[in-house]
Amino acid sequence: MKFSDNIFNAFTIIGRGNYVAVYDVKANVTRFSLAAVELFGLPDEFIPNGCDEWKNFIHPEDKIQYTRTMKKLLDGQTRGYDLAYRTRLKDGSYAVIRYVGATIFDSDGKPEIIGGTMQNEGVTAVTDPVTLLRNQYGFFRDLVAATELKRNCVVVLCGINRMNSINEEHGYAFGNSVLQQTAWLLQEVVGQEGTVYRMEGAKFAFLTESLSPEEVAVKYEKLRRAALAGLPVENVRQVLSINGGMIHFGGGTYDERTIHAALNFVYNESKFYHNGKLINYNGAIGMNTHESLELIAEVRDDILSDCKNFSLRYQPVFNAATEKLTSIEALLCWHSERFGDVPPSAYVPVLERDFLFEELGYWILRRAMEDGLKLLKLKPDLMLNVNISPAQIVDDFLFEEIDKISKFVGFPLKNLCFELTQSCRLIEPDILRRIVRALKRKGILCLIDDFGSGVASIDFLRDLSPNFIKLERDYITHINDPGNLQIVRHLSELAAELGTKVCIKGVEDAAIREKIKTFPVTNVQGNFYAEAISLDEIKEKYL
Repeated sequence: MKFSDNIFNAFTIIGRGNYVAVYDVKANVTRFSLAAVELFGLPDEFIPNGCDEWKNFIHPEDKIQYTRTMKKLLDGQTRGYDLAYRTRLKDGSYAVIRYVGATIFDSDGKPEIIGGTMQNEGVTAVTDPVTLLRNQYGFFRDLVAATELKRNCVVVLCGINRMNSINEEHGYAFGNSVLQQTAWLLQEVVGQEGTVYRMEGAKFAFLTESLSPEEVAVKYEKLRRAALAGLPVENVRQVLSINGGMIHFGGGTYDERTIHAALNFVYNESKFYHNGKLINYNGAIGMNTHESLELIAEVRDDILSDCKNFSLRYQPVFNAATEKLTSIEALLCWHSERFGDVPPSAYVPVLERDFLFEELGYWILRRAMEDGLKLLKLKPDLMLNVNISPAQIVDDFLFEEIDKISKFVGFPLKNLCFELTQSCRLIEPDILRRIVRALKRKGILCLIDDFGSGVASIDFLRDLSPNFIKLERDYITHINDPGNLQIVRHLSELAAELGTKVCIKGVEDAAIREKIKTFPVTNVQGNFYAEAISLDEIKEKYL
């Protein structure tokens, strides 16, 4: 296999003893130094399709960043790189590897060689230095073993509320003492019947094969009561509130990342909606836990495979006065040979905090813009509504991705409206406010969905000044209730007084339409007007 020895030798000299990797773009071959072959357990010095193959060595949580970097290098958007990724070694452990290199361009200005050095900054330790528990890397190792051997296990993720406030009020030394006392309490409660781990921030986990979910629930309640009674920290008793989520798994065809995604979901349910009560993951509606985890695993696999089996349909939105088409909302569809057509409610809530979900979100945005552009040729003032998740809102690459997709597709941002899902309210208000203002400066309209369903809704209306709100569907579908009717009226009037337009969704029949006709409503949406349909049907029926 031909490769430029001179170029490889040059990188080797520059590398001064570090590991070397050089990618020949046109030949699609990566050459590694012999030391790197040994370190990573590679089959050969020359690896065909090396960029894609190498992605399998990158830690799952770092793959998206790696993919983005490689795409920029291959597109010629950047000439060099200096980044660190957790990378799998020959023995299966992960080390932090720093990648430093540059691109060599051909006479046409296209990338020809991408090469550089790899410096091993140390094998990732599995012991947390503060609590001396196994850390999250140890947790994932143990979880991998449990899933591969199909062990019957219960795993709990729990955490301390308001840890940032404790650190700010008493200092980080005191905060570390709180973590240590919590770790000791957890070890005392779990005993020899499981392994306790320190996860990120103020979160802990424990994994057990010997305890049933009912027994774990008893131990969690003991932990929670002890924390509420106060832990001895530097001659004071520090009262703590605890949140927790639990999963009972075993024997299914899913991996540790699927379990972790579902575990984060039930943890957040406990924290934000159930005042710290232990929440057990029971799976999607109509499925048991194992089936649901296998469904989530399949969804994650499809996202990793360029979002295969996903598609979009569009629900029309109409002007309330003229009942003419004004915008379309992009709605996600997923089809599986095993599970059939699966509604987003079966997997989106679980995956919203998964690192993969932002990839799906950007796929939705790109596909919706491509479809929307076809309609703008027929109706230039048509608005495209796209739901945006918390993961995308706080993504450091949000604005870069928006600009890149918009420029590539050619879709004007003035025709784009982001719908902030209900879970976006869990984002720190100052952060959300800053991002929404930045989106509006780019000309993107912002809409708060499910307005009225949370105590923060009025504050959000005042502080975010969204262009639109959509009222909570339950108020509309039960509008015959006099209380709901008054709520819809007053929320609509309040929004109008503050300069925000109102969209009523869930208009299912003529009776609902008649009841809202006198309200200050700009747009309407619901099956009475149109169900979610394909792009071609939108063209045929309305354009």
